[in-house]
Amino acid sequence: MEILQKKTDIGLVRDKNEDASLIVKHPKNKNIKLLAVADGMGGKTDGDIAANYVINSLNKWFINKKIKQLNNTEEIEKLLKSYLKRLNTFLIKKYGSNHLGTTITIALINNKHTIFFNCGDSRGYVYKDKKLIQITSDDSDVWYYYKYGEVEKDDLRYFVNNNLINACIGTTTGLCMISTYVIENNYDMLLLFTDGVTDMITDDKISKIIRKEAKENILDKIINEAVYVDQNLFVPTKLQLKSLSKYIIPFNGRDNATGVIYIKENV
Repeated sequence: MEILQKKTDIGLVRDKNEDASLIVKHPKNKNIKLLAVADGMGGKTDGDIAANYVINSLNKWFINKKIKQLNNTEEIEKLLKSYLKRLNTFLIKKYGSNHLGTTITIALINNKHTIFFNCGDSRGYVYKDKKLIQITSDDSDVWYYYKYGEVEKDDLRYFVNNNLINACIGTTTGLCMISTYVIENNYDMLLLFTDGVTDMITDDKISKIIRKEAKENILDKIINEAVYVDQNLFVPTKLQLKSLSKYIIPFNGRDNATGVIYIKENV
């Protein structure tokens, strides 16, 4: 049984949900799909407006695209990157610079490839050969500590500036930097999360949930774990000794948490 699910939770602190998500099958070919999560910037006014505008616009863009275009990976990669930049321009013209913004992580699935588009620190994963693999890279300063081997990825959650991103849609032209990643469709599951999930639970914890839970319960369990379960976190001594930054201990439910999951029929 193929499973396509999305789920969001406002968390335990925020007074509104600034996340948005999308799952859509093309009306002329159900095998072609678009999945996305967007995280409106909590530090900016009206982050929910930016997230929902981008998600709703993507839905309209996708269902109006021709199948031939969508199946041409190189062409559709360029077209969608261009479209996201147009959305960025529109938001700036309508609301002004630095007023609102959103991250966006997209997975476009055509007949041969899955194309990930990323701007910000929401994440795209696949699950393959019993391993969870992060496809996208976070657009944040702290990601470089991990990229260049200074710290482990799980420790990025403790940096006080972990929530500061250097790419997003809706704030300025210069920050609208879209990264793309093209992979074959030979995975078992595809998962997209906002940082309200990945700041709280590790890739290892997500993997354990995938292996343990029934397919239809996986996403519910992941979101519940991120929001409602105390992870008993503490800043590791090895990180404190590095003195790379000031550190904090993230607590469950501090942010909106949103996920999208696609599980193939034969899994």
